[in-house]
Parts: sequence; C-alpha cells; structure tokens
Amino acid sequence: MIITQSPTVEALIQFAKRAARSAAPVLLTGESGTGKELFAQLVHQSSPRATQPFIPVNCAAISENLFESELFGHEKGAFSGAIATREGRFEAAKGGTLFLDEVGEIPLSLQSKLLRVLESKTFERVGSSTSIEHDVRIVAATNRDLKQAVDDGDFRLDLLHRINVLTLDIPPLRQRVADIPVLALHFVDAFRSESEIAIEGFDSAAMKLLAKYDWPGNIRELRNVIHRACVLTDQPRISTDHLGIELERKGDSPQQGPPSENARLPNQWLHMNLDEVERQIITAAIKAFGNRQVVAEKLGISPRTLTNKMRRYREIESESKAA
Repeated sequence: MIITQSPTVEALIQFAKRAARSAAPVLLTGESGTGKELFAQLVHQSSPRATQPFIPVNCAAISENLFESELFGHEKGAFSGAIATREGRFEAAKGGTLFLDEVGEIPLSLQSKLLRVLESKTFERVGSSTSIEHDVRIVAATNRDLKQAVDDGDFRLDLLHRINVLTLDIPPLRQRVADIPVLALHFVDAFRSESEIAIEGFDSAAMKLLAKYDWPGNIRELRNVIHRACVLTDQPRISTDHLGIELERKGDSPQQGPPSENARLPNQWLHMNLDEVERQIITAAIKAFGNRQVVAEKLGISPRTLTNKMRRYREIESESKAA
C-alpha cells in the first residue's frame, strides 16, 4: 500500500495503474528508500498478471559468478556445488512479474545475455542447451542515472532502451513534505505494540523536526527513525529526544554556530518560514484523518489551538486570493 497526500505521487499511482494494463517493461527511477518496490508491486497487482507470481531480484546482492544461475537456473553438475537441478527466477515468475531491483548493478558481461533473453523470450539453464520459453513481465528499478552509466561504459544502451519503455520517476521524501506526517503516524501505528507506553503520536516540536529534516534515506530512513522512537519513548507523545535525528550543519565543524544559523534545509524550505512548515503538516494531517480532535491529539496540540490555526490559514488564503 502506497500512503501519500502528495499530488505528484497520486499522479504516479494513476500512471502505474494505466501502465499495468500493458505488457510493456517499466523502469522505476529514484533515490534509495523512496518506495520503488511498492510501485513495482502496484504495477503487478493492477495488471492481468496479478494472480501469478511477483518475483523480486536484488541485482546488487548477487555475485557475478552466480548471477546467470540465479536468473536462469542450472542443471545438476553444471558447476561445482550444483548438486541438483534448480530453476531460476525467470521460471519462478512464469506468467507473472520479474522485478529487477538495482538493475544498474547487473555486471556488464551479463547484460548482453539478459538482453537476448528479453528479446527472444527464451533462455537456457546453465549447463543446458535446451531453450525454455518464458512469459514474464519485466519491471526494473534503479537509483543510478543509467544514461550516465551508458556514457561511462557501465551499462548497455540497447538494454536501457529495452527496459525503459515506460518510466516512473519517484520523488524523494524531501520533495513530498505533505507525506511526512501521514507516513510518520502510519509507522507509529505499525510499531506502537513494541512499546510499553500507549503512544498517542508526536509533540509539536517532534513533528516540526520530522518535516524539516532532509531525509537522505527517504521513507526507509523515516520508518527506521519512527521504529526506534516507538521502542525508546517513555511518554505517550514522541519528542525530539526520541527521534535521534538533527538538522545537518554547514561547514567542517559541527560546533560552528547555533543550529538556527547553520541548519541545512531541503531546497523547498529555503523560501518557507516555520509557520508555512506547520501549515503543511496540519493540512496534510487533516486530509489524512478528517477528525480535528484526532489530529490535535496526534500532533500534540489542543483542539482550540488547532481551530485557531486553521482559522488563520483561511484568512491568509483569502487575503492571498484578494490580492
């Protein structure tokens, strides 16, 4: 399930569902931790292949000498240690979707063979000359610039063209500020059972810190931060002390000046004051939960304060339209 309040991500979800209706390869691009596998699963689940297997392959985790066997399988005795015939990922994904995660890490020496398999729709197990037909939909993902990799001689241009029919570029979390509160609260729901405390949500300072942090590890990092906070918190509302994150400072020394002067903010915060950050958080939370009483409790503010802030936001919006 993809949790979002971002119009950009909502548009990507709709695009993924349209792409799912075809058999065309899909390439998912974006930084590590942005949720590329979730989009791959969405493409599969929205496709006519949804009842068939979804087989993920982490290309970065397979050693070069085992890569061919992992993808295409091997016959008994094909190499030292091959004590039995084994089917590969292409066979396991028959009729379904093969998700090639970190496709840019496939060794150059094996890219030509993968290209031939994709174009011919046949492959041979290692140690066999018998061709096996496959009916597999390819979804690939990468956090690398594959065009640059082509220029550097690390990735085949013809393979890039083969897997890059439909492209979804998933934005990093720092460009999806409205998603931060709803994702953070979702992860609290997921991990609150691991705490001895009945966790209600965050205090306002903690939520503001989550919104201002740069999230270099994206959603994966946010998930880990909230998981740790749920384990460590000794009070109903998670505070900044439990998050274990801080705004990075400019300069070589972390002691150069106060955080307010040296904090490194994401690009979209450079022209946004603290009131606007708070407005983004509250607006997104209201869209997600609807009930203002619940929102106030989860954000660690009183219902009256929330009402006053919402009234002020409406006034600002009216003044802006009038201008």
